[in-house]
Amino acid sequence: MGKILSGRDGPVLGIDSSLDMFEKLKHDSSRLQQEWHPYDAFNFLVTAWHLFEDWTKSDDPRALCRLKRYRKRLPSDMNLVLDVVRDLVNGSKHFQLSLDAAKKRRVGEVHTGNEANWYSYFFHEDLPAVTVEDHWYFSIRILNNLVIRYFEWVFDDSSPVKDFPSDLLEAILYCNIANRKSGPPPEVWLLNIEKAHDRKNDENS
Repeated sequence: MGKILSGRDGPVLGIDSSLDMFEKLKHDSSRLQQEWHPYDAFNFLVTAWHLFEDWTKSDDPRALCRLKRYRKRLPSDMNLVLDVVRDLVNGSKHFQLSLDAAKKRRVGEVHTGNEANWYSYFFHEDLPAVTVEDHWYFSIRILNNLVIRYFEWVFDDSSPVKDFPSDLLEAILYCNIANRKSGPPPEVWLLNIEKAHDRKNDENS
């Protein structure tokens, strides 16, 4: 039995809810981690942004997963990560930003991952990345980790809105190189680092 569209219904194929989109995001993430390819990065980031920005409307206004995607309830550092995702999606989809989008842009520089710079030294990986305000550095591996951890919390109904995950916030703050605290890297920050090293070793062999 098909679905008759009416009003402002959008036609979709096999994706009918935010949870469906989250499953797609996890699928995109697994593809991305296999080789950190730009095509997979595009798919992952676009899915993540639309899951945050658009698919929220598919949920009940009182649902926790909807409340956790309300910007004003989120820490400013998580909003920075979301701004980075937004900028990359807008740039990837449209190439040139509208004047309004350009005014909101937070990303200041895009890195191919092959430059010899101090960011690569600190992060020990040669992956595409962006810098924000000269001291925030987010590689595609890091963005993958942060975004997936965020949405895991979003769809965890056992965790209230007020309990933003401390491990996620710690990992975001670790991307602020100028103010990075000493000590071992946070666990969320370290996820998938072996796959990034495998990529680097494959390219050097």
